[in-house]
Amino acid sequence: MSDQKTREQRSPPQAKQLSLEKDCRNAYGENSKSSRKNIPLFKALSNRRGRHGAKVAIKDLIDDDSLVAERRLLIADQKALKPEKTKSPDLALGELLTRRGKRPQTI
Repeated sequence: MSDQKTREQRSPPQAKQLSLEKDCRNAYGENSKSSRKNIPLFKALSNRRGRHGAKVAIKDLIDDDSLVAERRLLIADQKALKPEKTKSPDLALGELLTRRGKRPQTI
């Protein structure tokens, strides 16, 4: 009658195994809700740090030796392009429990 697929019936062990494979948890060690604010914050801070370094290097470029100032500008570019902290994806629940030693390594 309808085009919708019916949900297949799973036994409890199958449902548990599927849950351990598909459900994800924050493995970084922080509150999962704090990522909403912390990810934009660390991106903004790393961008500010890069802009500040470039500003200082450009100011020194006028006053200083060109080789030293060029090196400072290169370092500022590297800081801007490579933040100290990077985002990492959540881990599967089964893998996280295995790492913490709360689940025996089976299957």
